Formats: sequence, C-alpha cells, structure tokens
Amino acid sequence: AAQVLDFLHETGKLNLEEAEIIVAGGRGLGGPEPFGLLAELAEALGGVVGASRAAVDAGWIGHEHQVGQTGATVRPKLYFAIGISGAVQHTVGMSNADVVVAINKDEKAPIFQFAHYGMVGDLFKLVPAITQEVKKRRTLFAKPAADTTASVPTLERSEAK
Repeated sequence: AAQVLDFLHETGKLNLEEAEIIVAGGRGLGGPEPFGLLAELAEALGGVVGASRAAVDAGWIGHEHQVGQTGATVRPKLYFAIGISGAVQHTVGMSNADVVVAINKDEKAPIFQFAHYGMVGDLFKLVPAITQEVKKRRTLFAKPAADTTASVPTLERSEAK
C-alpha cells in the first residue's frame, strides 16, 4: 500500500550557476521597477534575471539574483550586463560567460572591457527594442504546428519539378 506523506512544492529558488542566459541589472537601472524590463527580456530569451551587488544592496532585487564575488559565479552562454558599471567584484562572477553584451550610458564604463558587444545608450529605449526584436524573431522561426495548411508540401513538390 502507498501513502502520501507530503507534497513537495516548487521553492522558486533561482539557480544562476546553471543558467545558460542571464540578463543582469545594476545601479544604472535607478530602482526596482526596471527589473521588470529585464525580466521580460530574460523570458523572451529563455533566461533568468541577475543583478549586481549595488542593486541587491539597494533592496531592488533579492540576493539570490546577485552575480559577483559575494554572489554567484556564473558561466552562461549569454550574459547581458545592463546598467552595470563593471566593478571588479561583479566581473569576477561573470567573466567566464561565453558572450557578454553590455548596455550602459557611460561609454567609459569598465564593463565594456569585458563585453564582446557593447551598446552605449539609454537602457530604457534599448532593452524594450531588443526584447521586441527577440520576440519577433522567435515568432518567425517557431516551428509550425503539425496540422498546418498543405501549402508546404505543395511548395516542396513544386521545387522538385
């Protein structure tokens, strides 16, 4: 006979160390609300939200999101550093990312020394534009459902002639 002893509930615990895509924000966001923009981009990319120590210390986001010397050391395939200056304490935790994309309004920010790609500009314009483009491209390349119209086989037959 089997007996239910307990139900395990998802804790919602974030595991930055295993994330393949991280969209991290720092002091340059100016407050907790812009982390919603980052969450939207992270969701579109299939990633998670990270943060710098400055953002965590300011109480804008929980410690479980912190990347850096006193947070998580990560090795994602793609790391967005948005509004992050690039202090040594942070870069220690993200320097093993395969590709780093930095967005900062200060063209002299140290994060650009670590970035493979950098964008100097207003994150409040750039992040929504990137998110919109990611969503658009995901829609373009999404696999059609199995019950789509018969036009695809017709095109394949016409190409074979």
